[in-house]
Amino acid sequence: MDGCFINFEGTFGIFVWNHILDYSMITYRYRFFFLPVFFLFLLSACLDEDGTETIFPGKTVLVYMVADNSLSNDSGANIDSMAAGLRENDITGNLLIYVDRSDETPELIQLVKSDDGSIRRETIRTYPEQNSVSVAVMSSVLNEVATRFPSESYGLVLWSHGYGWLPATTTSSVSTRWFGLDGSDEMDLSDLVTALNEGPSVDYILFDACFMGGVETAYTLRNCAGYLIVSPAEVLSDGFPYSKMLPYMFGSMKSDYIRMASLYYEHYHALTGYDCSAAVSCIKCSELEALAFETKTLIDTHVADLDSFDVSSVQSLDGYAPHVFYDFGHFAESFTTGLERYSFEQQLKKTVVYEACTENILSVSNRTCFFPVTHFSGLNTYIPSDENATRNTSYQKLDWYSAAGWNHTRW
Repeated sequence: MDGCFINFEGTFGIFVWNHILDYSMITYRYRFFFLPVFFLFLLSACLDEDGTETIFPGKTVLVYMVADNSLSNDSGANIDSMAAGLRENDITGNLLIYVDRSDETPELIQLVKSDDGSIRRETIRTYPEQNSVSVAVMSSVLNEVATRFPSESYGLVLWSHGYGWLPATTTSSVSTRWFGLDGSDEMDLSDLVTALNEGPSVDYILFDACFMGGVETAYTLRNCAGYLIVSPAEVLSDGFPYSKMLPYMFGSMKSDYIRMASLYYEHYHALTGYDCSAAVSCIKCSELEALAFETKTLIDTHVADLDSFDVSSVQSLDGYAPHVFYDFGHFAESFTTGLERYSFEQQLKKTVVYEACTENILSVSNRTCFFPVTHFSGLNTYIPSDENATRNTSYQKLDWYSAAGWNHTRW
Protein backbone atom coordinates (compact mmCIF):
# COMPACT_ATOMS: atom_id res chain seq x y z
CA MET A 1 0.00 0.00 0.00
CA ASP A 2 1.42 3.41 -0.98
CA GLY A 3 -0.13 6.17 1.09
CA CYS A 4 -3.90 5.60 0.89
CA PHE A 5 -3.68 3.84 -2.46
CA ILE A 6 -3.76 0.05 -2.74
CA ASN A 7 -1.63 -1.47 -5.45
CA PHE A 8 -3.80 -4.30 -6.81
CA GLU A 9 -0.81 -5.82 -8.54
CA GLY A 10 0.53 -6.80 -5.13
CA THR A 11 -0.09 -10.27 -3.70
CA PHE A 12 -2.42 -9.03 -0.98
CA GLY A 13 -4.43 -6.90 -3.38
CA ILE A 14 -4.92 -9.73 -5.85
CA PHE A 15 -5.90 -12.13 -3.07
CA VAL A 16 -8.53 -9.86 -1.55
CA TRP A 17 -9.90 -8.62 -4.86
CA ASN A 18 -10.22 -12.11 -6.34
CA HIS A 19 -11.89 -13.48 -3.23
CA ILE A 20 -14.43 -10.70 -3.22
CA LEU A 21 -15.34 -10.97 -6.89
CA ASP A 22 -15.06 -14.73 -7.31
CA TYR A 23 -18.64 -15.90 -7.76
CA SER A 24 -17.61 -19.49 -7.08
CA MET A 25 -16.47 -18.62 -3.55
CA ILE A 26 -19.00 -16.02 -2.39
CA THR A 27 -22.71 -16.39 -2.73
CA TYR A 28 -24.81 -13.67 -4.28
CA ARG A 29 -26.23 -12.89 -0.83
CA TYR A 30 -22.85 -12.20 0.82
CA ARG A 31 -21.30 -10.22 -2.02
CA PHE A 32 -23.42 -7.28 -0.88
CA PHE A 33 -21.72 -7.52 2.48
CA PHE A 34 -18.10 -7.93 1.41
CA LEU A 35 -17.95 -5.22 -1.27
CA PRO A 36 -19.02 -2.33 1.01
CA VAL A 37 -16.68 -3.58 3.73
CA PHE A 38 -13.78 -3.74 1.29
CA PHE A 39 -14.31 -0.22 -0.03
CA LEU A 40 -14.74 1.05 3.51
CA PHE A 41 -11.29 -0.40 4.12
CA LEU A 42 -9.98 1.61 1.17
CA LEU A 43 -11.46 4.83 2.46
CA SER A 44 -10.10 4.29 5.95
CA ALA A 45 -6.62 3.22 4.83
CA CYS A 46 -5.16 6.51 6.06
CA LEU A 47 -6.62 6.11 9.56
CA ASP A 48 -4.84 4.68 12.58
CA GLU A 49 -6.46 1.98 14.72
CA ASP A 50 -7.91 4.65 17.00
CA GLY A 51 -9.56 6.37 14.02
CA THR A 52 -7.15 9.30 13.80
CA GLU A 53 -5.72 10.35 10.46
CA THR A 54 -2.18 9.25 9.58
CA ILE A 55 -0.11 12.29 8.68
CA PHE A 56 2.82 11.56 6.39
CA PRO A 57 6.09 12.95 7.78
CA GLY A 58 7.73 15.77 5.86
CA LYS A 59 6.27 17.60 2.89
CA THR A 60 4.17 16.49 -0.04
CA VAL A 61 5.14 18.35 -3.21
CA LEU A 62 2.79 18.42 -6.18
CA VAL A 63 4.13 19.41 -9.59
CA TYR A 64 1.14 20.44 -11.71
CA MET A 65 2.27 20.26 -15.33
CA VAL A 66 -0.08 21.73 -17.93
CA ALA A 67 1.83 20.49 -20.96
CA ASP A 68 -0.93 20.05 -23.53
CA ASN A 69 0.79 22.69 -25.65
CA SER A 70 4.15 23.47 -27.29
CA LEU A 71 5.97 22.51 -24.07
CA SER A 72 4.78 18.91 -24.15
CA ASN A 73 8.18 17.50 -25.10
CA ASP A 74 9.90 19.49 -22.34
CA SER A 75 7.78 17.89 -19.63
CA GLY A 76 9.56 14.54 -19.88
CA ALA A 77 13.00 16.09 -19.45
CA ASN A 78 11.83 17.97 -16.36
CA ILE A 79 10.34 14.81 -14.84
CA ASP A 80 13.63 13.00 -15.53
CA SER A 81 15.43 15.85 -13.79
CA MET A 82 13.21 15.44 -10.73
CA ALA A 83 13.89 11.71 -10.73
CA ALA A 84 17.63 12.37 -10.84
CA GLY A 85 17.36 14.71 -7.86
CA LEU A 86 15.35 12.15 -5.92
CA ARG A 87 17.88 9.43 -6.74
CA GLU A 88 20.79 11.52 -5.43
CA ASN A 89 19.12 12.65 -2.19
CA ASP A 90 17.36 11.13 0.78
CA ILE A 91 13.98 12.82 0.89
CA THR A 92 11.32 12.57 3.58
CA GLY A 93 8.07 13.25 1.83
CA ASN A 94 6.09 12.56 -1.32
CA LEU A 95 6.82 13.79 -4.85
CA LEU A 96 3.68 13.76 -6.99
CA ILE A 97 3.33 14.90 -10.58
CA TYR A 98 0.12 15.67 -12.40
CA VAL A 99 0.97 15.84 -16.09
CA ASP A 100 -1.29 16.58 -19.04
CA ARG A 101 0.63 16.24 -22.32
CA SER A 102 -0.42 16.69 -25.93
CA ASP A 103 -2.18 13.64 -27.40
CA GLU A 104 -2.15 11.87 -24.03
CA THR A 105 -4.66 11.60 -21.23
CA PRO A 106 -3.64 13.24 -17.93
CA GLU A 107 -2.18 11.16 -15.14
CA LEU A 108 -1.11 11.57 -11.54
CA ILE A 109 2.14 9.76 -10.77
CA GLN A 110 4.43 9.43 -7.78
CA LEU A 111 8.20 9.18 -8.00
CA VAL A 112 9.41 6.71 -5.37
CA LYS A 113 12.96 5.81 -4.41
CA SER A 114 13.49 2.07 -4.01
CA ASP A 115 15.81 0.47 -1.47
CA ASP A 116 18.44 -0.05 -4.18
CA GLY A 117 18.39 3.67 -5.05
CA SER A 118 16.49 3.33 -8.31
CA ILE A 119 13.46 5.52 -9.02
CA ARG A 120 10.16 3.98 -9.98
CA ARG A 121 7.11 5.81 -11.29
CA GLU A 122 3.87 4.67 -9.70
CA THR A 123 0.64 5.65 -11.42
CA ILE A 124 -1.76 6.93 -8.79
CA ARG A 125 -4.54 7.69 -11.24
CA THR A 126 -5.22 8.05 -14.96
CA TYR A 127 -7.85 10.61 -15.91
CA PRO A 128 -10.08 10.96 -18.96
CA GLU A 129 -9.28 13.84 -21.29
CA GLN A 130 -10.02 17.02 -19.35
CA ASN A 131 -9.29 20.73 -19.23
CA SER A 132 -6.42 21.02 -16.76
CA VAL A 133 -6.76 24.80 -16.50
CA SER A 134 -10.34 24.70 -15.29
CA VAL A 135 -11.08 25.49 -11.67
CA ALA A 136 -12.94 22.20 -11.23
CA VAL A 137 -10.09 20.02 -12.49
CA MET A 138 -7.25 21.81 -10.69
CA SER A 139 -9.07 21.99 -7.36
CA SER A 140 -10.05 18.33 -7.70
CA VAL A 141 -6.43 17.26 -8.22
CA LEU A 142 -5.23 19.41 -5.32
CA ASN A 143 -7.81 17.90 -3.00
CA GLU A 144 -7.13 14.37 -4.22
CA VAL A 145 -3.46 14.80 -3.36
CA ALA A 146 -4.33 16.21 0.08
CA THR A 147 -6.75 13.33 0.75
CA ARG A 148 -4.46 10.53 -0.35
CA PHE A 149 -1.29 12.06 1.06
CA PRO A 150 -2.18 14.00 4.22
CA SER A 151 1.11 15.61 5.24
CA GLU A 152 2.67 18.02 7.65
CA SER A 153 3.02 20.59 4.87
CA TYR A 154 2.71 21.03 1.11
CA GLY A 155 4.64 22.64 -1.72
CA LEU A 156 3.31 23.36 -5.20
CA VAL A 157 4.98 23.78 -8.60
CA LEU A 158 2.82 25.24 -11.37
CA TRP A 159 4.40 24.37 -14.71
CA SER A 160 3.18 25.69 -18.05
CA HIS A 161 3.08 28.81 -20.20
CA GLY A 162 2.63 32.07 -18.31
CA TYR A 163 1.45 35.61 -18.92
CA GLY A 164 1.18 37.13 -15.46
CA TRP A 165 -1.94 39.06 -14.50
CA LEU A 166 -3.20 39.66 -18.02
CA PRO A 167 -6.59 38.01 -18.58
CA ALA A 168 -6.85 35.03 -20.90
CA THR A 169 -8.98 36.90 -23.40
CA THR A 170 -6.10 39.26 -24.22
CA THR A 171 -3.50 36.56 -24.92
CA SER A 172 -4.90 34.76 -27.94
CA SER A 173 -2.79 36.75 -30.41
CA VAL A 174 0.34 36.78 -28.28
CA SER A 175 3.06 34.17 -28.57
CA THR A 176 4.56 33.71 -25.13
CA ARG A 177 4.58 31.38 -22.14
CA TRP A 178 1.45 32.45 -20.20
CA PHE A 179 0.26 30.20 -17.38
CA GLY A 180 -2.17 27.44 -17.99
CA LEU A 181 -2.45 26.73 -21.69
CA ASP A 182 -4.33 23.48 -22.27
CA GLY A 183 -4.88 23.23 -26.00
CA SER A 184 -6.58 26.55 -26.64
CA ASP A 185 -7.87 27.01 -23.07
CA GLU A 186 -6.16 29.43 -20.68
CA MET A 187 -6.54 30.16 -16.99
CA ASP A 188 -7.28 33.62 -15.64
CA LEU A 189 -5.48 34.61 -12.47
CA SER A 190 -8.78 34.95 -10.60
CA ASP A 191 -9.66 31.36 -11.52
CA LEU A 192 -6.26 30.20 -10.35
CA VAL A 193 -6.84 31.83 -6.97
CA THR A 194 -10.23 30.12 -6.69
CA ALA A 195 -8.72 26.72 -7.42
CA LEU A 196 -5.83 27.22 -4.99
CA ASN A 197 -8.17 28.34 -2.20
CA GLU A 198 -10.09 25.08 -2.53
CA GLY A 199 -6.93 23.00 -2.06
CA PRO A 200 -4.60 22.50 0.92
CA SER A 201 -2.49 25.35 2.29
CA VAL A 202 0.94 25.43 0.67
CA ASP A 203 4.23 26.78 1.98
CA TYR A 204 5.30 27.97 -1.44
CA ILE A 205 4.30 28.13 -5.08
CA LEU A 206 7.06 27.83 -7.65
CA PHE A 207 5.96 29.08 -11.07
CA ASP A 208 7.91 27.41 -13.85
CA ALA A 209 6.29 29.81 -16.29
CA CYS A 210 7.01 33.18 -17.87
CA PHE A 211 6.17 36.60 -16.43
CA MET A 212 4.56 35.33 -13.21
CA GLY A 213 6.87 37.52 -11.13
CA GLY A 214 4.73 40.65 -11.30
CA VAL A 215 3.72 42.75 -8.31
CA GLU A 216 0.10 42.60 -9.49
CA THR A 217 0.23 38.80 -9.78
CA ALA A 218 1.95 38.39 -6.42
CA TYR A 219 -0.54 40.69 -4.69
CA THR A 220 -3.46 38.70 -6.13
CA LEU A 221 -1.86 35.47 -4.81
CA ARG A 222 -0.82 36.96 -1.45
CA ASN A 223 -3.13 34.69 0.57
CA CYS A 224 -2.46 31.52 -1.44
CA ALA A 225 1.05 30.68 -0.18
CA GLY A 226 3.80 31.75 2.18
CA TYR A 227 6.34 32.38 -0.58
CA LEU A 228 6.40 32.64 -4.36
CA ILE A 229 9.40 31.60 -6.48
CA VAL A 230 8.87 33.37 -9.78
CA SER A 231 10.42 34.90 -12.88
CA PRO A 232 9.51 38.49 -13.80
CA ALA A 233 10.67 37.78 -17.37
CA GLU A 234 10.57 34.85 -19.77
CA VAL A 235 11.63 31.36 -18.72
CA LEU A 236 13.59 29.25 -21.19
CA SER A 237 11.75 26.09 -22.14
CA ASP A 238 14.28 23.94 -20.26
CA GLY A 239 12.71 25.30 -17.08
CA PHE A 240 14.09 25.07 -13.55
CA PRO A 241 17.02 22.74 -12.70
CA TYR A 242 15.01 20.29 -10.61
CA SER A 243 17.81 17.78 -10.06
CA LYS A 244 19.70 20.43 -8.09
CA MET A 245 16.66 21.98 -6.43
CA LEU A 246 14.89 18.87 -5.21
CA PRO A 247 16.17 18.77 -1.59
CA TYR A 248 15.08 22.39 -1.09
CA MET A 249 11.65 21.75 -2.59
CA PHE A 250 10.99 19.60 0.49
CA GLY A 251 12.32 22.19 2.94
CA SER A 252 10.21 24.38 5.18
CA MET A 253 12.48 27.38 5.76
CA LYS A 254 12.77 30.70 3.96
CA SER A 255 16.37 29.76 3.18
CA ASP A 256 15.11 26.68 1.26
CA TYR A 257 12.90 28.79 -0.97
CA ILE A 258 15.65 31.32 -1.54
CA ARG A 259 17.99 28.49 -2.48
CA MET A 260 15.55 27.22 -5.10
CA ALA A 261 15.57 30.64 -6.71
CA SER A 262 19.34 31.05 -6.49
CA LEU A 263 19.97 27.64 -8.06
CA TYR A 264 17.84 28.67 -11.02
CA TYR A 265 19.92 31.82 -11.50
CA GLU A 266 23.25 30.03 -11.01
CA HIS A 267 22.29 27.32 -13.50
CA TYR A 268 21.62 29.73 -16.36
CA HIS A 269 24.29 32.26 -15.41
CA ALA A 270 26.89 29.53 -15.92
CA LEU A 271 25.77 28.97 -19.52
CA THR A 272 26.80 30.95 -22.59
CA GLY A 273 25.09 32.81 -25.42
CA TYR A 274 21.30 32.97 -25.48
CA ASP A 275 21.16 30.26 -22.80
CA CYS A 276 22.67 32.69 -20.29
CA SER A 277 19.28 34.22 -19.57
CA ALA A 278 17.47 34.18 -16.24
CA ALA A 279 15.51 36.53 -14.00
CA VAL A 280 14.17 35.17 -10.73
CA SER A 281 12.98 36.21 -7.31
CA CYS A 282 11.58 34.85 -4.06
CA ILE A 283 8.62 36.81 -2.69
CA LYS A 284 7.39 36.80 0.92
CA CYS A 285 3.63 37.04 0.55
CA SER A 286 2.89 38.42 4.02
CA GLU A 287 4.77 41.62 3.12
CA LEU A 288 2.78 42.42 -0.04
CA GLU A 289 0.05 44.47 1.63
CA ALA A 290 2.65 46.70 3.26
CA LEU A 291 4.32 47.08 -0.14
CA ALA A 292 0.99 48.17 -1.63
CA PHE A 293 0.65 50.79 1.11
CA GLU A 294 4.11 52.22 0.40
CA THR A 295 3.41 52.23 -3.33
CA LYS A 296 0.13 54.07 -2.76
CA THR A 297 1.98 56.73 -0.77
CA LEU A 298 4.28 57.39 -3.73
CA ILE A 299 1.52 57.37 -6.33
CA ASP A 300 -0.71 59.68 -4.26
CA THR A 301 2.16 62.14 -4.01
CA HIS A 302 2.77 62.12 -7.78
CA VAL A 303 -0.70 61.75 -9.32
CA ALA A 304 -0.15 64.61 -11.77
CA ASP A 305 3.23 63.22 -12.87
CA LEU A 306 1.77 59.79 -13.55
CA ASP A 307 -1.08 61.21 -15.59
CA SER A 308 1.48 62.09 -18.27
CA PHE A 309 4.28 59.64 -17.49
CA ASP A 310 6.85 58.69 -20.14
CA VAL A 311 7.30 54.91 -19.90
CA SER A 312 10.23 54.84 -22.34
CA SER A 313 12.70 55.67 -19.58
CA VAL A 314 11.84 52.60 -17.47
CA GLN A 315 13.60 49.22 -17.74
CA SER A 316 11.39 46.79 -19.65
CA LEU A 317 11.47 43.04 -19.02
CA ASP A 318 9.79 41.81 -22.19
CA GLY A 319 10.12 41.95 -25.96
CA TYR A 320 6.65 43.26 -26.71
CA ALA A 321 5.87 46.41 -28.66
CA PRO A 322 4.53 48.29 -26.78
CA HIS A 323 6.04 46.82 -23.62
CA VAL A 324 3.79 45.25 -21.01
CA PHE A 325 6.16 44.34 -18.17
CA TYR A 326 8.54 46.88 -16.59
CA ASP A 327 10.86 46.63 -13.61
CA PHE A 328 8.86 47.64 -10.54
CA GLY A 329 11.70 49.16 -8.54
CA HIS A 330 13.01 51.17 -11.49
CA PHE A 331 9.51 52.47 -12.15
CA ALA A 332 9.29 53.86 -8.60
CA GLU A 333 12.77 55.31 -8.94
CA SER A 334 11.86 57.09 -12.18
CA PHE A 335 9.28 59.48 -10.68
CA THR A 336 10.35 59.94 -7.04
CA THR A 337 13.29 61.27 -5.03
CA GLY A 338 15.51 59.06 -2.93
CA LEU A 339 14.11 60.54 0.28
CA GLU A 340 10.52 59.97 -0.85
CA ARG A 341 11.02 56.32 -1.63
CA TYR A 342 13.19 55.39 1.37
CA SER A 343 10.34 53.60 3.19
CA PHE A 344 9.21 52.04 -0.10
CA GLU A 345 12.65 50.60 -0.81
CA GLN A 346 12.96 49.24 2.72
CA GLN A 347 9.62 47.49 2.31
CA LEU A 348 10.59 46.22 -1.14
CA LYS A 349 13.61 44.49 0.45
CA LYS A 350 11.34 42.83 3.03
CA THR A 351 9.02 41.62 0.29
CA VAL A 352 11.58 40.46 -2.29
CA VAL A 353 13.82 38.32 -0.10
CA TYR A 354 15.97 37.25 -3.07
CA GLU A 355 16.43 38.52 -6.60
CA ALA A 356 18.95 37.89 -9.37
CA CYS A 357 19.15 38.53 -13.09
CA THR A 358 21.68 37.90 -15.83
CA GLU A 359 23.10 40.89 -17.70
CA ASN A 360 20.91 40.13 -20.71
CA ILE A 361 17.50 38.49 -21.14
CA LEU A 362 16.32 36.48 -24.11
CA SER A 363 12.82 37.27 -25.32
CA VAL A 364 10.89 35.39 -27.99
CA SER A 365 7.54 36.82 -26.90
CA ASN A 366 6.75 39.15 -29.77
CA ARG A 367 10.09 39.29 -31.52
CA THR A 368 13.33 37.46 -30.79
CA CYS A 369 15.75 39.77 -29.04
CA PHE A 370 18.47 39.66 -26.42
CA PHE A 371 18.22 42.86 -24.41
CA PRO A 372 20.33 44.25 -21.54
CA VAL A 373 18.99 44.56 -18.01
CA THR A 374 20.57 47.39 -16.02
CA HIS A 375 17.83 47.70 -13.37
CA PHE A 376 16.26 44.71 -11.64
CA SER A 377 14.22 44.70 -8.42
CA GLY A 378 12.78 41.17 -8.58
CA LEU A 379 9.25 42.22 -9.59
CA ASN A 380 7.77 43.41 -12.84
CA THR A 381 4.87 45.81 -13.11
CA TYR A 382 2.47 47.19 -15.65
CA ILE A 383 2.42 50.94 -16.28
CA PRO A 384 -0.85 52.28 -17.72
CA SER A 385 -0.41 54.33 -20.87
CA ASP A 386 -2.35 55.55 -23.89
CA GLU A 387 -0.65 52.83 -25.96
CA ASN A 388 -2.37 50.09 -23.95
CA ALA A 389 -5.98 51.26 -23.70
CA THR A 390 -7.47 47.75 -23.74
CA ARG A 391 -5.09 46.49 -21.07
CA ASN A 392 -5.75 49.60 -18.97
CA THR A 393 -9.38 48.51 -18.67
CA SER A 394 -8.37 45.04 -17.51
CA TYR A 395 -5.87 46.55 -15.07
CA GLN A 396 -8.62 48.43 -13.27
CA LYS A 397 -10.19 45.11 -12.21
CA LEU A 398 -7.14 43.99 -10.21
CA ASP A 399 -6.91 44.23 -6.42
CA TRP A 400 -3.55 45.92 -6.86
CA TYR A 401 -5.07 48.76 -8.91
CA SER A 402 -6.84 50.31 -5.90
CA ALA A 403 -4.47 49.03 -3.21
CA ALA A 404 -1.52 50.77 -4.91
CA GLY A 405 -3.39 54.02 -5.58
CA TRP A 406 -3.76 53.81 -9.34
CA ASN A 407 -7.47 54.59 -8.96
CA HIS A 408 -6.48 58.13 -7.98
CA THR A 409 -4.85 58.76 -11.37
CA ARG A 410 -6.57 59.27 -14.71
CA TRP A 411 -5.77 55.67 -15.56
